[in-house]
Amino acid sequence: MSEKIIRIKSGNEETTMNVTEEEYRNYFRPWWQMKKKEQRNREAMEQNGYTEESYEEWKENDMRTELFAESMEELAEKRMLLDVLRDAMDSLLPEERELAMKVFGEEMSVYEYARVTGGNRRTLDFRKNKVMEKLRHFFREHGFEV
Repeated sequence: MSEKIIRIKSGNEETTMNVTEEEYRNYFRPWWQMKKKEQRNREAMEQNGYTEESYEEWKENDMRTELFAESMEELAEKRMLLDVLRDAMDSLLPEERELAMKVFGEEMSVYEYARVTGGNRRTLDFRKNKVMEKLRHFFREHGFEV
């Protein structure tokens, strides 16, 4: 294998190192890929008429509009729904609440939850169905169609 001499500069200091061709490629390949991707993105933006400054400004403005796009009525409705959901979760037993949070909230499969807790998959699936029934009943009592 051939060796390469690379020069590393940091501030006022400069160091040279002998590295193999393989080490050189393994070190620089991810950096080259990242730089090439940035270059392609920049070229695509310029083709669409954007400059780097206008892209940054657009990104900032887009993030601001997303934060303030919702009206007060929508926020109030979301807050009310979250309060109902919190009440529904509080109506469950602690083990049922944990099962619901993992399976429904974190989208963990019943099989995976059984493996983590050491429980039987079929038993936990049965409990999950019971929790769903309790939550459906709770929401129907509070006027929500489920």
